[in-house]
Amino acid sequence: MKQQGSESVTYFRYVDTGEKVSRKRKRNNQEIEDLVTVNKKIYYTASEVAQFSLEGFGQSLVARTGNKTIIENYILDYWQPILGFQATMVYINYHRMCINNDMPFRSIDNMAEMMGISRQTLSKYLDILESYAFVMRFWAESKKKSGMNESTRVKVRASIPMLSEDLVAQLPESIRESHNAYILNLSESYDIELAENVPEVSPVKTIENQGFERKPAPVVIGTGIKEHLERQSEEAKASRSVEEIRLWEETCSFIQTKITKVSFQTWFGGAYLLIQEGKNFIIVSHEMASEWLNRNYRDLLEDSIKNYAGLERPIVIKTAEQFFI
Repeated sequence: MKQQGSESVTYFRYVDTGEKVSRKRKRNNQEIEDLVTVNKKIYYTASEVAQFSLEGFGQSLVARTGNKTIIENYILDYWQPILGFQATMVYINYHRMCINNDMPFRSIDNMAEMMGISRQTLSKYLDILESYAFVMRFWAESKKKSGMNESTRVKVRASIPMLSEDLVAQLPESIRESHNAYILNLSESYDIELAENVPEVSPVKTIENQGFERKPAPVVIGTGIKEHLERQSEEAKASRSVEEIRLWEETCSFIQTKITKVSFQTWFGGAYLLIQEGKNFIIVSHEMASEWLNRNYRDLLEDSIKNYAGLERPIVIKTAEQFFI
């Protein structure tokens, strides 16, 4: 057998010996005996690992100019913990299509099919990317079919935004230290300074303010539904019980000690609590807030509401439209 050398680093792999031994284990309070494979370690020196190459195994694709996607490591190292793996991959897949056009011709259905996910799942990740100004969706309306949405176009940001200070604070400690070291190193060559918080005005709100409203036809089915919902929501908020108001105010006071002011205003602004059918209903202003609270702050909400209520009730987060219709 080859002897281990004097190099400071030694590598190994597990190899199946083909032998099996008896092993006893418990399942549902019963002792079960089965056979397990015996593995052995095969060691390699650092030089052998360095010299080993996977090139040549199978036929390699011919490398051609323009068929590679270059992504800054910053998004993988530091944005990925914030966005999540799936939303990060959605951005990378859109980014690769934007060589000469920041609004690629790729339907939502086609992108979802290519990534092996549903259209609804893709939309959820696009919501996240929109909230951080990585993408912006626009719906194309057919002129032939009045009011019909034919396709969704996605405008993609080419540059990678730097994390703000409050987002850096949300990173795991080891990654936060790495990020600070990265920014310090970058600051030696460039005049940069991290923003304290994410912008108070979201890109979604910015583009909405730039748009124009098309005057509705004199009679449209459903006219006034939005106003009706807003009126119902305001009436429900105004008629809350003392317990509902107290519980939500105490919960919000506690949550504000755990997250930044901007994050609280963005995701909790305008929200209120109703107790109905033995459940705590949290009514939020828009669907993105509902999804974001469910994904990122549900545990915090459940713990704080349970603490101040003195009893445990199921929590349901809904928009006014979802709750009142």
